Amino acid sequence: MARFKMIAIDLDGTLLSPEGRVTDRTRLAVRRALSAGLLVCFATGRNLTESQAILEAVAHYDTAVFVGGAMVIDTRRRATLHRTAMDPALAAEVCGVIEQMGHAALALQDTGIAGVDYLITADAPQHLATEHWMIATDAKVHLVPKLGAYAHPHTIRVGIVADEQDVQQAMLALEARFGSRVVCQKLRVPGFDLEVLEVFDPAVNKWEGVLQVARHHGVQPDQIVAIGDDVNDIPMLRGAGLGVAMGNARPAVLAVASRVIKSNRDDGLAEFLDELVDQHLVEPAPPERSGP
Repeated sequence: MARFKMIAIDLDGTLLSPEGRVTDRTRLAVRRALSAGLLVCFATGRNLTESQAILEAVAHYDTAVFVGGAMVIDTRRRATLHRTAMDPALAAEVCGVIEQMGHAALALQDTGIAGVDYLITADAPQHLATEHWMIATDAKVHLVPKLGAYAHPHTIRVGIVADEQDVQQAMLALEARFGSRVVCQKLRVPGFDLEVLEVFDPAVNKWEGVLQVARHHGVQPDQIVAIGDDVNDIPMLRGAGLGVAMGNARPAVLAVASRVIKSNRDDGLAEFLDELVDQHLVEPAPPERSGP
């Protein structure tokens, strides 16, 4: 098997246990991989605020991919290196459709510029899980009467939190209305019998974000290992030199993976990272390149 220089790791369902924490074994395995010279790049649907406690638990601050690939951030300097925002008019139109269906729209912001993490529709009921999530992650929220009438200068993503049936109905309605102007994806909410619907600019996916980091370090796509469990991980599993699905992954993710490892309940990521190091399948990544 070829040597690898970089590993892109999803957070929820992959790095995190089913209870949403970093186990001691996983933390030690990540530290060991770093010591072996492997470039570890977290790639998550969360934003930086929602990921901060996880970064602290692992004690790894480097360039990472956030918001499903829409943002690449140097987490040590808290500097945004790449951003793909939604067209403001499109974001407003999507929010309007969501609000017409009776849902509170969640417009995730570029926090460093906007000063808040989310704008949320004030004139529609929030799902209880949304309130719990914002409190648990210490996210800053600003309520807006109707996001369909908002200017959206800093909106990166629009979404809803609801039960599976409502999410499916909303997704079908948005895809029928906007077609290729947007990308819609449904993700599981760990710990809740719920799903999140996320709506992005069509250029956004985790693999594009991972490639931004790889180019910065002079790493080639076939030198990357990508590990994930949900549908937003599929592009990076397809593009990487080795695409790895967790044992707890959705069927669509399992179908595209080159390899399946144990579940997050069984510390599958930790075991796999140790295997990469023990079998000398990794080599030190090149130093970070200066300049653009």
